[in-house]
Amino acid sequence: MFEIIKPCLNCKSFILKPKKELKLNLEKIIEVIKEKGFIVKVYTGSLLSIFKECKINIYSSGKIVVITKNHELIKSIKTELSSILYPYIQSD
Repeated sequence: MFEIIKPCLNCKSFILKPKKELKLNLEKIIEVIKEKGFIVKVYTGSLLSIFKECKINIYSSGKIVVITKNHELIKSIKTELSSILYPYIQSD
């Protein structure tokens, strides 16, 4: 569902980019995210900022920014978020 993109060598983050254009209904995702052990930090309508081992920003466009340098953690987060978000995807 997502491909992992490393934005630059100096950055402490990875970007999970959807393989196709999509739109996420972030409001419906919040409770599921909490049930899966994530802490919701901020919700603005188009951005959901969460925390679980690292800071994660989920945008309604489907783009996800994961603030970590840990390659194994990003793979784990990619798998976990893909399974959580898949039912809430709305294709454009």
